[in-house]
Amino acid sequence: MKFGKHEYFTIVSLAGLGVIAVGAAQGPAFAADGFYKGKTLRVIIRSSPGGGNDYYGRLMARHMPRHIPDNPNSIPINMKGAGGIVAANYLHNRAKRDGTEIAILSRAIAVVQRTKTKGVLYDVNKLIPLGSTASNTAVFLVAQKSKLMSLKDIKRGGRVITVGTTGPGGGAYQRSMVMKLDGFPMKIITGYGSNGEKVLSVARGDVEMTAGSYETMRTNIKEEKFRIIGKLGADHPEIPKGTVDLRDVVSPDRKALASLLVAPLEAGRPFYTTPGVPADRVKILRAAFVAALKDPKLLAEAKKAKKGIEPLTWQQMVKTNKEILGASDEIMEQFKKLM
Repeated sequence: MKFGKHEYFTIVSLAGLGVIAVGAAQGPAFAADGFYKGKTLRVIIRSSPGGGNDYYGRLMARHMPRHIPDNPNSIPINMKGAGGIVAANYLHNRAKRDGTEIAILSRAIAVVQRTKTKGVLYDVNKLIPLGSTASNTAVFLVAQKSKLMSLKDIKRGGRVITVGTTGPGGGAYQRSMVMKLDGFPMKIITGYGSNGEKVLSVARGDVEMTAGSYETMRTNIKEEKFRIIGKLGADHPEIPKGTVDLRDVVSPDRKALASLLVAPLEAGRPFYTTPGVPADRVKILRAAFVAALKDPKLLAEAKKAKKGIEPLTWQQMVKTNKEILGASDEIMEQFKKLM
């Protein structure tokens, strides 16, 4: 049985559901005493059918089991609610703790916990990260004629830099405000209606710098020959090596604030399994996750759908979550004001 375009599973219709038969393929070189033979891997999706989370959840449900010993079946289950809190609560408190349930959760799972959002009944420290299928990175851009070569030049340059942003709710504004709060001489100009308008303002020389998602601004960077002078997020193969990260040019307090802003970017499409899964099965799941994201069949399918595959390791997920949960109350107050 294969997924049809309109075949969706939901948490309220589990009874009588079929499963997805996954073809045989060689899994990792280790096994968990045949545990997965005849089992079904349940892939919880924290949103409704359609959209990015649903796509990546179903993508992994199709391809990941081929890299698990004994090739278990799989079934995707949509479990929407409260911006992903319902799915996270389920995985933490109700799901089986034997390695047969994984979930794609909210990219802001740690931020939501740290801000003590109502309804949170999970502890991200106890959930076991597997990795992320698609992280993202923010970039800071200037025109070629600009004398700025790095974010470091702004603070030591001695002149006010103008930055084009959409408004306080936008990422460019928030990332730039982190620097301004840290003493960088900057004038943040709001009111641009889109990334396109921000880019045009830099190209015309109305402002000197702007910021945005690399995935969104990739074409503009190439067409306008913009220079990337900084980033916020994971390294990206198309971003020049050595590009300074915002977190490395601000003070420790502002670094903590920047880490909160980077969380949704770096987390991307994060997958976890339940607390208490035996170590050998965790190893299998993590290895299968990595192998699936290198699988030519998965990559071809993602390319056809024009979906990016930019993996983030489970170790990086742990590091980012630790920084977020360790943020002080003062930093959290600053974060809430920025948001």
